[in-house]
Amino acid sequence: MGVIELMAAVTVLSIALLALMAGYDSAFISLHNAAKKSAASTLADNQLELYSALSYSAIGLDTTTLATVQASNATYVVDENGLDNAASATDHTVNGCGTASQCLPVQTLTGSDHKSYSVETFVRDIANIVLSGRSERLVTIIVRDPSVTGSPVVVQQTAAFDSGP
Repeated sequence: MGVIELMAAVTVLSIALLALMAGYDSAFISLHNAAKKSAASTLADNQLELYSALSYSAIGLDTTTLATVQASNATYVVDENGLDNAASATDHTVNGCGTASQCLPVQTLTGSDHKSYSVETFVRDIANIVLSGRSERLVTIIVRDPSVTGSPVVVQQTAAFDSGP
């Protein structure tokens, strides 16, 4: 009788331990995804901060670089067409902006987790009906993970800038 009770106890304990191990596995995956999203959000925030420091007229992407990326990077074009108000928006460019971080439409940056991320930047003017013809400049940042098949979007952030009265 004691052997049967011992076998039942071992079976119950084994099932409980397996359930705990499955919980640890899903917790590890959740923690990994949260760390990736945190690193990508920091990259997007840093990119948006670059635009916050500029005057309204200086917010834009380099004209030549944007044309090159639009002609050669299908992912960038698909992302741009998928943005909110894509039909009523026009790209805002700055001639001779150069290769500064706020001028490049696509960059590969290293996050705080020491992994590389593809950072896409879109600067668009959208006509704003409420403000009587004044346009609003939207800067959208999409951060992708190029190490995963299909380079899925990790984070997308948008900030709006207004020329003021």
